[in-house]
Amino acid sequence: MAYKTRNIIIGAAALYVSVKDSTSSTFYGANGNVSVALPTLTNNVTSTLALEADTANWRHLGFTSDGVEFSYEPDFGEVEVDQLLDAAKMFKQGQTASVNTTLAEATLENLIVAWGQAASTLGADAGSEQELGIASGALLDEPVERSLVFVGPAPRSALNKRRERLYHVRRALNVEASSFSLAKTDATTIPVSLRVLPDPYYSGKEYGIIRDRNIEA
Repeated sequence: MAYKTRNIIIGAAALYVSVKDSTSSTFYGANGNVSVALPTLTNNVTSTLALEADTANWRHLGFTSDGVEFSYEPDFGEVEVDQLLDAAKMFKQGQTASVNTTLAEATLENLIVAWGQAASTLGADAGSEQELGIASGALLDEPVERSLVFVGPAPRSALNKRRERLYHVRRALNVEASSFSLAKTDATTIPVSLRVLPDPYYSGKEYGIIRDRNIEA
């Protein structure tokens, strides 16, 4: 057996959200596809450096609690026949994906992500005051979409060099209840549960990508 301890990964991820959301006229491209792209990634340089520098398109969500969870949930139907005790055939009839985390920095900017509100509901920070409108929405409103990137450790390369694993999902939106508390002895954290939708423009990469990159020459 070829056991490889270099394939065991431990460590938290850095989480980024697109500055633009689906209410922006430039969130989608000419072909209807999500146009928010990853910044140029140079060999052996961490993605986080490039994302931090690309402030026009990406914003760091800060500390998280209990990590980031990506859920990929296929749904299969079954065909049963008289001659077998188990299914004779299975077929895919549905698919969902989601991202879950808890934001440890209780900023208003993070709250609009958890609540799935448009960026326009948050006023500018005047230094002494900033205001977030608690929007009710309207009947048949579509959920606000954002792109999401999180970067964490990856298995080391065959030459034992360090690598990172980058997850890029193009369409993430909140469709679940979210609450936070103000408690005497506990930090105020913001739980986030985001549904990920496919973008049919990117054939074979509809949900996004997972990429392992060298960060050590």
